[in-house]
Amino acid sequence: MTNFHSQEIDLNTEKYSQIIEYILKKHHTPLKKELPELEKLVYTIFKVHFDDSGDVLEKVHRLFGGLKTVLESHIIKEERKLFYMIIDYEKEPSQKMLENIVEEIENVEKDNKELEGLVKKIREITNDYLVPPTGCPTYVNTYDRLKELEISLLQHIDIENNIMFYRLKKEANKG
Repeated sequence: MTNFHSQEIDLNTEKYSQIIEYILKKHHTPLKKELPELEKLVYTIFKVHFDDSGDVLEKVHRLFGGLKTVLESHIIKEERKLFYMIIDYEKEPSQKMLENIVEEIENVEKDNKELEGLVKKIREITNDYLVPPTGCPTYVNTYDRLKELEISLLQHIDIENNIMFYRLKKEANKG
């Protein structure tokens, strides 16, 4: 078994199925756990700090709600369709299957672009996750976790767009 948390794996040359396994373990599984927990925290600080930070936290609440919705949809699209298509293609490559994959990639890339925009807006609204002087430990924890989510999400998108999807599109253009 490949150790994904070490430098032993090179995603630029790894088989697609290994990249998918990496994305699932390193990004999708933690996201599925983190999103509902973070949703509760975002709501909690919005409610508790409404008087002193309500204007900012209402925007964070709305943006996070949108982010969560897009992410959940994105994960389903990948796990229920795109990743299966790529694994099937890896087993039995065909130009037709590759063309279908590239079509589906374009849908997923639209999600990725939207997700990048949403985390950028959250970062801007929160002034780079700066907790105001009235912030409590839960506020600090929430902003720390939002920042970690952004970092992980951008890594996730980078792996998809600039490694796996790039390679698949390059293959499709050769055919």
